[in-house]
Amino acid sequence: MQSDSSELQQQDNFESNRDSFQYSGKYDEIAADAFCFLDSIRHNLFDYPPDKTALFYDGKAISYVQLGKNVAQVMAALQQKKLRAGAVVAICLPKSAEHVYAVLACALMGIIWLPVDMDAPEARRDYLLSNSLTDLVISKTPVTGRQYVLIDEALTAQGFNHPKCCYQLNTEAAYYLYTSGSTGTPKCVVLNNLATANVLGQTISRWQADQDDVLMAVTPFHHDMSVFDVFGAMALGASLVIPTAAQAKDAMSWAELLTAHNISIWVSVPAIVDMLCSVASKEQLQSLRLIAQGGDYIKPGLIQFLRRQLPQARLFSLGGPTETTIWSIWHEITAEDIDVIPYGKALAHNRYYILDEQLQPCAIGEVGRMYMSGVNLSNGYLLNGQLQTGDFVSLGCDEEKIAFRMSDLGYMRDDGNIIFAGRTEGYLKIKGVRISAAEVEAALAKSGYFQDSLVVCCTHPITQMHELVAVYTLPANQPDADINALKTCLMADLPKSHIPTRWLMIEEIPLTRNVKVDRKLIQQMAQERLYQAMPPQAKVTATQEQAVTDDILAIFRECQPQTAENAVNISAQTEILNTGMRLKQLIMLSDKLTQQFDIRLDTAVLLRCKTIQDVVNEISRRMPE
Repeated sequence: MQSDSSELQQQDNFESNRDSFQYSGKYDEIAADAFCFLDSIRHNLFDYPPDKTALFYDGKAISYVQLGKNVAQVMAALQQKKLRAGAVVAICLPKSAEHVYAVLACALMGIIWLPVDMDAPEARRDYLLSNSLTDLVISKTPVTGRQYVLIDEALTAQGFNHPKCCYQLNTEAAYYLYTSGSTGTPKCVVLNNLATANVLGQTISRWQADQDDVLMAVTPFHHDMSVFDVFGAMALGASLVIPTAAQAKDAMSWAELLTAHNISIWVSVPAIVDMLCSVASKEQLQSLRLIAQGGDYIKPGLIQFLRRQLPQARLFSLGGPTETTIWSIWHEITAEDIDVIPYGKALAHNRYYILDEQLQPCAIGEVGRMYMSGVNLSNGYLLNGQLQTGDFVSLGCDEEKIAFRMSDLGYMRDDGNIIFAGRTEGYLKIKGVRISAAEVEAALAKSGYFQDSLVVCCTHPITQMHELVAVYTLPANQPDADINALKTCLMADLPKSHIPTRWLMIEEIPLTRNVKVDRKLIQQMAQERLYQAMPPQAKVTATQEQAVTDDILAIFRECQPQTAENAVNISAQTEILNTGMRLKQLIMLSDKLTQQFDIRLDTAVLLRCKTIQDVVNEISRRMPE
């Protein structure tokens, strides 16, 4: 553990190196060429609004003219509160058009904006506001003990003045985003407009995005990928579709929105794309010209499916933690990317390193830890209003002296692409959300239910989805634990994404030779016991199994849409997604399987089955001896 003096020295070195990097002229050069997205947004809202829809939300089409008026209303309300550039405003609103008004108003006034996850426990939200030294809250209802602006009152106020914009394209703090922290509490990442401009400008150029595009805001507004959705769309003069609360987690609704609004660009974590593809018909997907996935492992099988359904669409892999601004590494997925989807190469003005424990470069193909330096670096972490360095380190091996030390592991391929190779202990990625094991484990310990407990990441063998698994031991006098009651208890401290979905009790926590918790062995134990040690299959003869297979294939053909490309050419190895079947057909399939075998497989089970053979196996396993 570092002494106070060494921590202060590290902070001084950080500030000194960052200052020398910032004012060496390199940032000035980048700023001169950067895409000033806030200039474009101001122009589209207040100067010459495009004659088109800016936002689609809850059945309403909100034009750029109306959007400009609404943003100006919010800016006027903030001005009445005497807020100046550099103040901190927390946006405590659900995902909505009003949330976009608030974000744009703050950004154009140079106010530091903080999007708050309204589904997070109240105690967690209070911590975010306190740690950020929030000056004001924009909300739907009054906030006790804090200065606030009620969004509905702001939007209905009379006599607002022409809004005064006060933003800058530099490295000053522009917005805060919270991510899971290794200390057991959320970490506040301080982001700036120059790094954001670098991402938006390069992305818009490479994707050839323009005002004719329609984007889908499927990512939560407190997640960094949503920054592109909002600011990219509004800077382009394009249209942004915002799902309602009822539509936010409903893949069928996403498919309907695709068709209704001809959405052309989709950016989300892979799990969301997977959910969309599980229910959308080929026709519903056809408006998509570009799909970008980031924040988690991309399954090659999903890419192959998208290639078949959308052969002309461009597909991208995106990466980089919140500390490196939206995304800092990418790869356009090609026909050659079959078994492995590369993490990619760094965006311009950034550099990725693969280093060993001595901070020396790894050889080609050698796995090491990822580091990144360049303009995309965030400013650091905010703790009780003070800027902290955390995992920002001095490499001393390049003119860009400061780099962010990631939890990601990878290796450099001989073509220059980086290949993701897992994460260091302490951080897990579940459905695109970075989760600190320490944060979840602290909540488990606080609950008092267990003797010892920890969390690991396991992979479901059928869906290939990552799941958060809690492994625990019980006190000697406690025979069992009420997991449902514990989940309710945890919701007071953790967001839903951080609550384990699977639980495994073991007799004792294994240790390494160095008497440390053997997380690798625990993860292996959890994977084997939860997924591989399933109830034994019934003993079915080869003849019986073939009969079951034939019957199930016949039912699939009966339920398969008549327009499906492979209506008669399917086998046990055919992937269910490739049959053209969607939720409606799966419901019918479930009913027919029940009639045929007197075994109920609901649609949730069927959605987890990748191939028809998986369905055969599931039916066979459940057949009586």
